[in-house]
Amino acid sequence: MRRASRGGSVAGGVSARRGSIGGVPRALLVLATLLLLAVPPAAEARRGRAHAKPTTARILLAGAWAEVRWTDGDTFRVLSGPHAGRTARLVGVNALESFGPVHRWGGLPATFYLSIAKKSAAVAAAASVRCDADGRPDGYGRLLAVCPEVAEALVRAGHAMVFAVDGPPDPRLVALQRDAQQQGTGMWAGGAPPLVPTSLHSADEPELGARGAYDRVADTRTGVTAVRPHRRVYRPCEEVCVGEGAERACMTYVPFARRYRDRPACLRGRP
Repeated sequence: MRRASRGGSVAGGVSARRGSIGGVPRALLVLATLLLLAVPPAAEARRGRAHAKPTTARILLAGAWAEVRWTDGDTFRVLSGPHAGRTARLVGVNALESFGPVHRWGGLPATFYLSIAKKSAAVAAAASVRCDADGRPDGYGRLLAVCPEVAEALVRAGHAMVFAVDGPPDPRLVALQRDAQQQGTGMWAGGAPPLVPTSLHSADEPELGARGAYDRVADTRTGVTAVRPHRRVYRPCEEVCVGEGAERACMTYVPFARRYRDRPACLRGRP
């Protein structure tokens, strides 16, 4: 074995010469560390935004080119074209809620699922090519849009689940979801409970209509969703769960009016 020459380097790249590490004066390393620690949180936040992936895209929407901005994994705002000013909802899939840490299953914290939700808009924007829409609105007045490439990209990456409401689920999407679940991709990193609550409504909400209060639950094996009527009054930040043991999946109730203003304590955490 060849011995190191006098004054040369030793294992780990640490110089034998005192006062330096890897040939760099220790004083410079200490100064660099102090400078990094001195970076204010606001600057760190700006740095994170600078590296954020874009959420805008140019797509062919109902036969006309339009600029859109994805606000989360299944919703976008139309910025130009015949439908400018409208909000559109993706048909066939459902992304996790991005307004706060409200999903939980598989032993992973709610902040994990929020971190997935926060990245879903960029996944959707990157896959945006074309969307079909016939002008029909959903129950919230949003334009219903069918975007095949976006839906497939989201499901493949574990950023959305198959979500059939008024018709049968797309078999191709169900197959892609099964693959993502088996690989533990995205939201399936903590496992795939058979049922997941996707929306909650308290019995004291105004404008519920004749149907009254209900929760919607998605079957992650088939992509079929079901409405579960009830008469319960939920408290803000109350957790509503389905299933037991390893199959348990939960969602935290937050009334719409408090999702972005006067936010309750359960929404103040960060991913």
